Amino acid sequence: MDANNRDNRCARRRALKVFGAAALLSSLGALFGASPAHAKTSKAGAAYRGSPNGRQRCANCSWFEAPSGCGVVKGPVSANGWCNLWG
Repeated sequence: MDANNRDNRCARRRALKVFGAAALLSSLGALFGASPAHAKTSKAGAAYRGSPNGRQRCANCSWFEAPSGCGVVKGPVSANGWCNLWG
């Protein structure tokens, strides 16, 4: 077997390992890391309240979906509300 053929086999083997690892991680992510849109918690579970916590309020949270939605809390929320999942 010449060196060029051996290098091609090693490159293919490495590529297969990388693709295999990526597929495995993707599968594990889908299995254990459900997206927030599918894993919303209740208002009680998030300790939601209809008033802000200082400057923290739903309107300036990264999860807020105007005009009254949230990516992590079920149901409508107030733009002036707040919960423990604020971020």
